[in-house]
Amino acid sequence: MTKRVLAVSFVAFVSMPMVAQASLITGVLNFTGTAEVKFGTVAFEGNSFDINSPAASQQGGFMALAGTKGAIQDITNPPDATGPLNVPDFITFSAAPNISITLTFLDPGINGAAGCLATLAAAGQECSPNIPVQSPFNLENTSSTSSTASFNVQGVEVDSSTGDTIPITGAFTTPFSNESYQQILATVGSGGTITTSFSAEFSTLPSVPEPSTLIELMTGFAVIGITSIWRKKFQKE
Repeated sequence: MTKRVLAVSFVAFVSMPMVAQASLITGVLNFTGTAEVKFGTVAFEGNSFDINSPAASQQGGFMALAGTKGAIQDITNPPDATGPLNVPDFITFSAAPNISITLTFLDPGINGAAGCLATLAAAGQECSPNIPVQSPFNLENTSSTSSTASFNVQGVEVDSSTGDTIPITGAFTTPFSNESYQQILATVGSGGTITTSFSAEFSTLPSVPEPSTLIELMTGFAVIGITSIWRKKFQKE
């Protein structure tokens, strides 16, 4: 009986790191807010955002945050800041103070710069400015008088209570119902500011268990097998 208790206790002990992983929030997060865009800065109004409601507009653990607010830091120096970054607490959550998102990478735009030279706006045109250097923005005209702008980021979700982390990606999108991207480029290029609403979607990525976690998992399964063998032996005795 003593051996059986010790074995069960050891199973519980080696399983503790796996239980701790459950504190991270996984799934898909959708939120909205307002931003001011100008050359060199994307400034989020009030440095806050609203997490979409009802809960069905979220996926996974983020459903519990529906209808709450979060805080977000401004992104400075685009288009100069594409590439690796290190911005701790880029995003935090009022309803989950132990959870934050560190911004680690601002993806460069992928639409190409050729469309930025088009002077006459038309539906279907695409543009990612590369002057003075590569911009993060993907611009597209939905008509001759309307457009969308988007940019993508990468980061790490952090649980301060456990130290656990998980990769996360994000996409920011904003519609312009009365402006082509040629008009947007002209405004920003002349030093002006554009205030616009935005929507964002962040999604956790499938994570591969670290070697130490795999060892713990295998050890746990091995102990469970040994415990089963002991139990059968004791029952026969």
